[in-house]
Amino acid sequence: MTTHWRLSVEKCSARCADGKATADGRTASLGGPGDRAAFHLLRTEVDAVLAGTRTLFIENYGPLTKEPRLSDLRLRAGRQPQALAVIISRTSTIPFDIPLFADPASRVALYASPGTTAPDCAAEVTVHELGSGDDQLGDVLRSLRADHGVRSLLCEGGPSLFSALLAAGLIDELFLTFAPKLVGGDGMGITTGRPLDELADVRLISALEQDGTLFLRYACAGD
Repeated sequence: MTTHWRLSVEKCSARCADGKATADGRTASLGGPGDRAAFHLLRTEVDAVLAGTRTLFIENYGPLTKEPRLSDLRLRAGRQPQALAVIISRTSTIPFDIPLFADPASRVALYASPGTTAPDCAAEVTVHELGSGDDQLGDVLRSLRADHGVRSLLCEGGPSLFSALLAAGLIDELFLTFAPKLVGGDGMGITTGRPLDELADVRLISALEQDGTLFLRYACAGD
């Protein structure tokens, strides 16, 4: 594993007891107050937050740091008040009308197909050309390290993006919330697509419980 550009990449996911990661297409109903608090605290501990365009649209993303006390935590740790929002789009279908782009304090690094431009908006948006090579995600991480000084990245979805990072061996830690609920049906999980060539081992670092909800932290193999 190279170290001169390598970021710490973490994945945060919520799922219910029968393994589904959404209810009615969204994650909000699977998380209680404890999950929401943990979710936002995790954002204070990283330089940047990565989400796919579908997740941005469905969850209607706004500013990544919601409260002044959370911004203070970031500042005390030597970070910017707002985490850098990182977007990867292979289709250039980007939801520029979500609140994230209307926030003047937000910073966005957009990796998209050649020719993509961002409209005038309040947020500070830097557009990077998304490469087409076999190490596309690795190229994005190298750019984040070199161009934006990012050392830690939190991936918030969705399953296609997480699966791609997992297949490329780029996930260092997994934060997984299990809600005491059942959804049923054919709802999605936290991964999708073809199985990994080999089973990926994870090591449990910590387990917390609140009102029946489990908060699990895993280290991925090799860390």
